[in-house]
Amino acid sequence: MDPLIFFEVLLAIYGVLFFFDRFFKSCMHYPYESFLTNSGLSITFLGIRWHTTAFNRWILRLGNSGGSCCRSWCTKSFTVGVLIALSLVPVGIILLFITIFGGGNQQHEGGNSLGGTVETRSQSLNVEILLPGVNLPLEEIGYYVTTLLISTAVHELGHALAAVMEDIPVTGFGFHLYFCLPVAYTEISTDHLNALKWFKKLRILCAGIWHNFVFAGFCYLLLSTLGFMAAPLYSLNKNVIVTEVTMQSPLRAKGDRGLVEGNVITQINDCDVVNEDSWYNCLLKALRSKPGFCVSSDFIRLNDESIEISHHSSDGTLQCCDDKNAKLCCFEYIDDFSNDAPVEIPQHVCLDVRRTMDDSYGYCSPAGVCERGFCLRPLLKNTTTIMIFRRQAQPVEPQQGSALKNVIYMGHPLDVARSVRISPFVPKHSYVSPKWCDAYQLFLKYNIVFSLGLALINAIPCFGFDGNHIANTIVNSFLVNRVAEKAKRDFISLIVTAIGSLLFILAVTKVLWLSLLRYLF
Repeated sequence: MDPLIFFEVLLAIYGVLFFFDRFFKSCMHYPYESFLTNSGLSITFLGIRWHTTAFNRWILRLGNSGGSCCRSWCTKSFTVGVLIALSLVPVGIILLFITIFGGGNQQHEGGNSLGGTVETRSQSLNVEILLPGVNLPLEEIGYYVTTLLISTAVHELGHALAAVMEDIPVTGFGFHLYFCLPVAYTEISTDHLNALKWFKKLRILCAGIWHNFVFAGFCYLLLSTLGFMAAPLYSLNKNVIVTEVTMQSPLRAKGDRGLVEGNVITQINDCDVVNEDSWYNCLLKALRSKPGFCVSSDFIRLNDESIEISHHSSDGTLQCCDDKNAKLCCFEYIDDFSNDAPVEIPQHVCLDVRRTMDDSYGYCSPAGVCERGFCLRPLLKNTTTIMIFRRQAQPVEPQQGSALKNVIYMGHPLDVARSVRISPFVPKHSYVSPKWCDAYQLFLKYNIVFSLGLALINAIPCFGFDGNHIANTIVNSFLVNRVAEKAKRDFISLIVTAIGSLLFILAVTKVLWLSLLRYLF
């Protein structure tokens, strides 16, 4: 679905909800208001809010369970969380400066959002805002909303547990849905919180950051052990399997030619494909070094279809074949200077591509040397190369899948990266789908990225985030002996938070602008 259509549909849904909300409030005032009060729902323009006190007792029992030993361990854990949160503050500030004053990276890439890519770019630190339909595939909107909801819920659960540990009443929980952005929140007693000593207060304020940090570490542990856990059902680090070929893909199967879902890819040219990284590396290698093929002189003499006079085509590429025949390609003989034998073949020959690949002895060395035959390299455009995908059928049960006819494609590797989805999880059984592990892996990656991002953002002293309250607590605690008046300390805290907010707004504006420019152009 086109991103604009998606957001237009979502906007229309919000418009209908807002209209009926106003309609029922005017025509069915009391019953509708009673329903909203009992359910905790409220509808605003482009937003939905839900508030409840149903989890208050559960949080209280959870915080007080386990006895004094568990309570002591949790208190020490939240103390570590304070140190982690404070250590993230300079990291966040440095990232903001790099984002604001660093140059925008120009990159060319293909692949999925959080997976591998074929890319060419400068090696530098880069910060991006993840936007569905812009730099994230729109079909992953479910992962986006779910993981953002989980990350914010984990964050708020940290605040609630830390508050219970410090005997601060938790008055409620809720969720805000701003357009397509879900946000959770916890309500605690402000008076009781402000009455605490500064470090106990920091334990509560930093608990959300700490919980996000721990949750990201837990998800990373699950991601690291995924290969071990999936081993009984999947073959890993051997080959990759095709999970989807888009409708626009030039490699989409037509008859017995092309890639289909379930094909296991073992090689691209002479490059072994064992996992997702090697798949993209092999595509990049195919672009950077065009393959040459070792062919016998007898094959060349019998199959050469060169036109009488070689000429340059419109794009400047030397052409020695009939342009109307797509099966033919002009090959250039790469002279082996270490061989003193007389040349037996012409400099340029026109051959059938598939027949040449099938009958060749193998690939030439990078220097153009063949152990048998003569090295022929196809004459193609600078952005075009030949890719031979060696494949086999999906293995069923323990036995190996049967070999299939190679797929030969002349084009840009980026077209392959964008239109062919692959998975490193090759099923060992027919009833197992590689998409199961792919979905689980992508879900874990989203949770890691969102949890770490949420922890880092909340550590920055910025209005609307935990960093605002953390900065205010630190300033009022450490300057109490130097600045006696609380109003002056609050003013200093306001300046610190305003500077952090300004840096954050500038960074977000720049990244958002660059992301939209990349999407539009």
